[in-house]
Amino acid sequence: MKLVGFGCSFTYGSELVDPEIGPEFHHKNTHYREDKVWLGQLAEMLGTDVWSDNRSEPGNSNYAVQYQFVDWFNNNRDPNETVAVCVAWTSPRRFSWLGKKWIHNGYIQNDGETLFKNSHKDWITSGIDNVYYTDAAKLFVNSVCNLHNIPIVQFNAIGIHKSTSYKGYFMDGMTMKGCLQDAMKSDDRLDLFASGGHPNEAGHEYFTIRLTDFAKDRIIV
Repeated sequence: MKLVGFGCSFTYGSELVDPEIGPEFHHKNTHYREDKVWLGQLAEMLGTDVWSDNRSEPGNSNYAVQYQFVDWFNNNRDPNETVAVCVAWTSPRRFSWLGKKWIHNGYIQNDGETLFKNSHKDWITSGIDNVYYTDAAKLFVNSVCNLHNIPIVQFNAIGIHKSTSYKGYFMDGMTMKGCLQDAMKSDDRLDLFASGGHPNEAGHEYFTIRLTDFAKDRIIV
């Protein structure tokens, strides 16, 4: 079985760097990063016949996740292959637009505080009402998976989302980031974040251990 994963930097594995390679060899770090991120660890914990296909991007919005899911479903999915979709939804304040490549407003917003008002592009980057795009993305991805009997495991990586009734929603009302922060408050021996605010190897492992039993109930391996 293949786990096809979508999300932002929390699924991409930002700041997971092989100490023997170093960040200056980013392309050589891909295997390490994808093994240590929660998606890769979940595949390992589910069994030897499970592997992952990580299609996330740093800075991704849920709007972009929807269209990256479409691209996978229409152009890269093998109907004869057994798959499960795994989505770590990101902040609804984010938005993206597609030029020659995806451009994400997470890279140009000023800490999410500045609201731009002077143009359509400024409105797109402002984060105003982007929650509707998140709702639409969730509805679309879940509907396609349900229609085609594709198991889905999903959770909120960062950002506040409305409560949902979708199948396979782990810790609804909580985020991965919040889960790790609460764990560190409860046990000051834990160190679950890298310096830039992304989960480190221990953070991804801590979360995946809790996600695995939930995933096993929803994915037939």
